[in-house]
Amino acid sequence: MKIRLVGTLKGGEKLAEPVITEEKEILIPKGMVLKPEYLDLLSFLGIEAVCVEDPYEKWETPHWILGKDKTEKYISQVKKILEKHIYMEKNSLKKLKPLSEEMVEELLQADEKMVIDVEERDGNLYEHTIMVTMLSVMIARRLKMPKEFLKELALGCLLHDLGLRYITVPYINLDMQNRPASELFEYKKHTVQAYSALEGEDWIGSNAKKMILSHHERKDGSGFPLRQKNREMECKIIQACDAFDCAICGMECKRVRIQQALEHLMESAGVLFEQKIIKELVNFVGRYPVGQKVRLTSGELGVVVSQTDNSIYPVVGVLDDGGQLTDKRYKLSKKEKLSILQLED
Repeated sequence: MKIRLVGTLKGGEKLAEPVITEEKEILIPKGMVLKPEYLDLLSFLGIEAVCVEDPYEKWETPHWILGKDKTEKYISQVKKILEKHIYMEKNSLKKLKPLSEEMVEELLQADEKMVIDVEERDGNLYEHTIMVTMLSVMIARRLKMPKEFLKELALGCLLHDLGLRYITVPYINLDMQNRPASELFEYKKHTVQAYSALEGEDWIGSNAKKMILSHHERKDGSGFPLRQKNREMECKIIQACDAFDCAICGMECKRVRIQQALEHLMESAGVLFEQKIIKELVNFVGRYPVGQKVRLTSGELGVVVSQTDNSIYPVVGVLDDGGQLTDKRYKLSKKEKLSILQLED
């Protein structure tokens, strides 16, 4: 399954998830093959992206930080805890502490040197929370941070967007800077509201609380809410990881492709974000995730089927003229003259 922009579809793709209207009504059911006239309807209704089946899925070997089942388990647990929480209710979030410690233990078993696949997806608070936590802990591991640091980092990550549950303005796949001033003001309160709700909790460390307040701050002081230049490494890590995952799932911004998100981070390294953190992040996340169609410099059309130990050189399976996957594989590397020329939708 993968998210595709409606404008890039040609018809004939099969929906992996139903298309649902803002009123939560099913417009087109899961499994339906999209006809060209359906694409016109989707565009007319302002639906920008849909989930379609990946025809090459059975030949692909994605590298996840944790397995799908474990990841879904953590998403479910965080959702259950956060949805039961009431603003300023003392200790209602305390269950997140043992959960964060459990996640750290799991993540300590993951291969910190592997190149991972990250899915482009629709914005979801709980998926985003878990992804930011996993990315942040793994980046901290690559930076050789101690276990106690990882625990506080993970707890801050699990709580960092708590304030989004206190606001009522929309924030999914929207350019918040271009929203009405009243909405932007309400949205920007979410960091302060979460910090205020947790300020008196003694089971949360001071640096984890700072992460909640300052995950939208930036190295040059251009962030919010206080325009701070944070010194704490926990804050610097979550700022980069949160910005990356927000970009690819459309949390609090317009969604972009993984390649665009990584390029923005690299351009901002040393200015908005800590340079060594961005270096680890771009080396850790595969530039071309499995299932991505690419055009090679040889002119051949292919699809990424696996990652190598280098984030910009995946394994590519060649497609024939009919779009079928052949037995021909290229394991791209610095030593080979062959490389990826461009993305193909």
